[in-house]
Amino acid sequence: MPEISRYAIREWIINVATGEFHYKNVLGLNSKLTPSDDNKLRRIIHECAGGKDGKQCKAICEPIGRHDGYYRPIQDGAMPLDWQELEARRDSGLILPFGLRKYVFIYPDTTTVIAGSKSSGKTGFLYRTVVLNMNRTNVVLLSNLEGGLNMLRDRFFSMDIVIPNPAPFKVINVVDHFHDYIKEKNTIYVIDYIDAPEGTDFFMIGGLINKVDKKLQGLNSVAVIGLQKPSFRDIAIGGENTLKAATLYLAMDNKKLKIVDAKVPAVDKTHPKNMAWVFDYEDEGTKFTNITPYYGE
Repeated sequence: MPEISRYAIREWIINVATGEFHYKNVLGLNSKLTPSDDNKLRRIIHECAGGKDGKQCKAICEPIGRHDGYYRPIQDGAMPLDWQELEARRDSGLILPFGLRKYVFIYPDTTTVIAGSKSSGKTGFLYRTVVLNMNRTNVVLLSNLEGGLNMLRDRFFSMDIVIPNPAPFKVINVVDHFHDYIKEKNTIYVIDYIDAPEGTDFFMIGGLINKVDKKLQGLNSVAVIGLQKPSFRDIAIGGENTLKAATLYLAMDNKKLKIVDAKVPAVDKTHPKNMAWVFDYEDEGTKFTNITPYYGE
């Protein structure tokens, strides 16, 4: 069970909560609370709302009067934005495998998610995204190096696209707090992949994606994030919270790719939601061939 601490609870309210929440759902604790834990949690939430012992700290949430135990995060730091001077329909320039940009429009400062089941080709998709963009703009691969650095090397070297030496992209070993590395302008960040911080608290994954998305704002950069998913559904481990920030959400299974959701179609009259393709892959899963539309369930 996640630790019930002031720090963890404040972080959850600030970075994960997006609307009304019941105090027992903080950190996904609901069914795990003992009476003692419940009292401790209620006291900390009361302090976060500026109650007794919390007056010295800025309130970060407030109770919702019509329901006992329900709160909402306080969001009072917003500044007016100069939105009218922006270029109309400005494209990020991101290139994706499968020719996906024919179907989806991707703005700067946005996040694309690729949720893949085990051995489906997710990492190959991410690596190929790196190489397709490496000569066009600054590209940074944030990798947990699952399988080791030698495997990463061999997968890049097996590609049908020549990678110069030195490679025109950065590879950084990161296992958590990916948002700390989102800082460069005009950059494509490829993240392989975001997992539950403690291995079990999967409810946090959506919040971690939101943190990355928030850090992108104003950088003219984009992120392409890999997630794990079960083979029997389209949504990643972490549930529907992983959908919230994504401008494009993809599901990848064994030899099948599907657009689960896309906020902006490339062509106004043709929305790509639920479009799917089947494929084969070669070169250690980094080259996708025989790509054809799929019309089944």
